[in-house]
Amino acid sequence: MEKLLQDVQARLLQKVPALKYVDEDWGQLDYYAPNHPVKWPCGLVDATEATWENEGKLVQLGLVQVKIRVADLKLSNSSGAAPQGQKDKAFAIFATLREVYKALHGWSGDDHYSKLIRTRSSRIKRNDGVRIYETMFTCKLKDASAMPVPASIKLA
Repeated sequence: MEKLLQDVQARLLQKVPALKYVDEDWGQLDYYAPNHPVKWPCGLVDATEATWENEGKLVQLGLVQVKIRVADLKLSNSSGAAPQGQKDKAFAIFATLREVYKALHGWSGDDHYSKLIRTRSSRIKRNDGVRIYETMFTCKLKDASAMPVPASIKLA
């Protein structure tokens, strides 16, 4: 699982330069207001759920949900009467979301998990000026870590 999350983080850092902070989601946006330990905009990565099936020989195949939270502080006016430059800044998060989608949808960085497929997007409403958009991706992940390692064959 950790390889998947590390690969997703590396992919976002490589392909989405608008993200100023990319990390595992350990609650940076939930428990530290008003001093969130991030740079804006940020991308937070987490594996939220996996459903496992046995493949035999103690190998399992899981359908894994990977959540990407893209967040920014809304500091610019987006009203119809605002200057165009302010509106462009206010709506920049949507370009970032599009870049995240393009970077991850259909991509796989390893043979142990399938291509990521976007399955859901939603906005998380808050009252502190932080805008958060969640995008869920799914992939299949093979876990053979419980499979016994065969004893080495000794040659005489």
